[in-house]
Amino acid sequence: MIPPPLGFTQATAIWTTLAVLVLAAGLRGWDCFGRAGGQPWGPQMAARWGWFLMELPALAVLPAIYALAGERHAVSDVLVGLWTAHYAHRTLIWPWVVAKPSNPLPVITCAAGFGFNVVNGLLFGWFLLAMADYPANWFGDIRFIAGLGAMGMGGALNVWADYHLARLRRMQPGRYVLPYGGAYRYISAPNLAGEMIEWAGFALLSWSLPGLAFAVWTAANLTPRALWRHRWYQAQFTAYPSDRRAFIPGLL
Repeated sequence: MIPPPLGFTQATAIWTTLAVLVLAAGLRGWDCFGRAGGQPWGPQMAARWGWFLMELPALAVLPAIYALAGERHAVSDVLVGLWTAHYAHRTLIWPWVVAKPSNPLPVITCAAGFGFNVVNGLLFGWFLLAMADYPANWFGDIRFIAGLGAMGMGGALNVWADYHLARLRRMQPGRYVLPYGGAYRYISAPNLAGEMIEWAGFALLSWSLPGLAFAVWTAANLTPRALWRHRWYQAQFTAYPSDRRAFIPGLL
């Protein structure tokens, strides 16, 4: 195990605090990406290539750090495997199967996502190399079991919702789609809710400050998007179910 870089814990705490500020700005309507229905800033690029480039560092940085370090641990193997499985799908499959090719992506969104994924990969990679000290029975710990369950359920909900909505769009090409069925009966953005649950589970099973930081950032990025999407559906469809919430059934 190598020593952590100077100020690692403080830097991770600052990174987490920045997520809270981003959440506050998003809830107040600050939006340079055009998610809230306004005009995105700056030039745009093909959505599929934008998503691929944005997610690529998440797929590459953490596994590369772990592989090059040459130090292996069973728990760390599982954590890196879960991370890689998620981002292999998001980088190599999702942009080409689910993302709408007709929707351009602002270059600023791609650049921000690229940097975000580099930082998260570096933080978690350093944690595994310098600070992770899991006991031999960690796989039987309630934090690992509960976190793995939450991550599995959240990931399944995220993937199902994305592909279900894509299927509905293919059935009605060129039209706005009123989502229905499954989790869409209760919330407008089950894909975003699933991703938040997924990374909250990862934070729990990894029991790490970088894992917590990533979960907080995920919620900070996706909560405003879920609320905007809910309001957009309500504005587009006069018959939108009044009891459907944004991303927490019965509450929000």
